[in-house]
Amino acid sequence: MKPEANSPLLVKRRNFLHLGAAVPLIAALPAEVLAKGQSAGIREPFLDLTTPMGNVEAIARIHGDTNPAATSYSWYFGRVTGWRPNEAAQDIMNVIGMGAVRMLPLENGPGYLMLRKELGFFTDLGTNAVLDQWTNPYNGETVTVDHIANPSINVELKPYVGGTGLYEEIEVRQRKPFQLPWFHVGDRLITEQHANLWVKNPLSPAIWKRESAGEMIAISDSNTFNVAQADLQNPDLTKVKSQGHWVHRRPWQPWMLMGQAEGFIEYNCVTGSAGGLDDLPQQIVELATERYPEFLIGATERTKAESSLARYIRTRKPAPFPDDGASKK
Repeated sequence: MKPEANSPLLVKRRNFLHLGAAVPLIAALPAEVLAKGQSAGIREPFLDLTTPMGNVEAIARIHGDTNPAATSYSWYFGRVTGWRPNEAAQDIMNVIGMGAVRMLPLENGPGYLMLRKELGFFTDLGTNAVLDQWTNPYNGETVTVDHIANPSINVELKPYVGGTGLYEEIEVRQRKPFQLPWFHVGDRLITEQHANLWVKNPLSPAIWKRESAGEMIAISDSNTFNVAQADLQNPDLTKVKSQGHWVHRRPWQPWMLMGQAEGFIEYNCVTGSAGGLDDLPQQIVELATERYPEFLIGATERTKAESSLARYIRTRKPAPFPDDGASKK
């Protein structure tokens, strides 16, 4: 059933993430330019993608399923690359992961509460076997790998956006309408989301001398989504399947024991959504079933979120320096 104008059925999304060479063009052009002369698919027949409410409903059905009883899934697979000054970049491992999402109506206004679980594993470049131990090519040390396991990411999807922090929305003086850039190609619609953060590092370099990249850290995420126009404009679909690309740039992972060495790592991944577990890559389903079966079922209520860096502090201890067996003072 087609929603009425200003219906509370509609939404925003998380500054979060997961195609192609069109991204720079998409990012550079305002929505009104992209939509000009493209009313079919952009402005009608179901959603008006030039409005915040239309964007909220669209991205809610891409990230999840607006049926609150349903769990929807996404997956990613790609390569992790190390970058250091004055040398070529180096591919250092693969990464494969999934997300399980439950979408609930917001109680305090129009929109949705997206409850997301994220799981990922770093794997060998050649065999794609899970890396629980990894020899760092930059310092020669064999380290214990911390895989990705975020059980609680809560995102309120509303027709406006605020500031963004680590797993949280920060209040700002002036909120902006939620508007994605949409690009119409044939029978497909393409859009992208990105977030660039400059935040305080939970790992103090005074304590975590080998793990911390510094007092402040820069993290960037960019996701592109490619969907069928007919699906997005179909009022009978509560979930819209997508394919895309995710780029994630961050400092060295703390378990790599690179400290404040110059450089960073970047994930480049293909992504997709799945209607059920059968649509996910078999490897990630098997790994989740074996190690984290609770990540295969969507959350039903909001719980306290914890960033991967905060979890590292809670579960690990500062690593000693290899030359003297104890952390240097």
